Amino acid sequence: MKNNSNLLIRYTCILAVTVSFLFNGRSSAQSSTDNKMVNDLYAAKEKAYFSLDKGQKVEGADTTGKNWDLVFARTVILVNSGTSGKGNTTALILKDTSFDKVAKAPKSGYLEDTQAAKALPWGSGNGWYTYDMNNHSINPIPGRVIIVHTASGKYAKLEILNYYKNGDGDSGYYTFKYAFIDPEN
Repeated sequence: MKNNSNLLIRYTCILAVTVSFLFNGRSSAQSSTDNKMVNDLYAAKEKAYFSLDKGQKVEGADTTGKNWDLVFARTVILVNSGTSGKGNTTALILKDTSFDKVAKAPKSGYLEDTQAAKALPWGSGNGWYTYDMNNHSINPIPGRVIIVHTASGKYAKLEILNYYKNGDGDSGYYTFKYAFIDPEN
């Protein structure tokens, strides 16, 4: 009887530690369940305003204020600040990394849009994509992760996955994933 009691205590302790780790001991890196996906956000012939906090497209009167973070217009991505909007959203692009490796938002380097330069540069090889002259395609650059400091003060990492409807159709349809992350201390 004593052996059964000790065995039960051991299993209970193992279960308690496992449950505690699963619910409280998560690392600062975001798990894949925290990732949000946006599929085929249309930005070919009209601007697509997007709120990362709300996880949705913003339309109508809300596009003139602070209720959005990014606006997609063909291959250009603008932030809601400076010359592009009334908000205080800023952004930067990390190079030579991966979405999963980015666990914390950098302390500095964030830019707003100005007349001279945009926070997220555009043009082949300058920002998030390259243009392939052979097949005239827009392709996300591997290892580029956009970090956005949102209007509400949160930080999000974002990776453009595709620029074509359903992955291979008409151009101007953004598919991307993003997740909120903590800033570096």
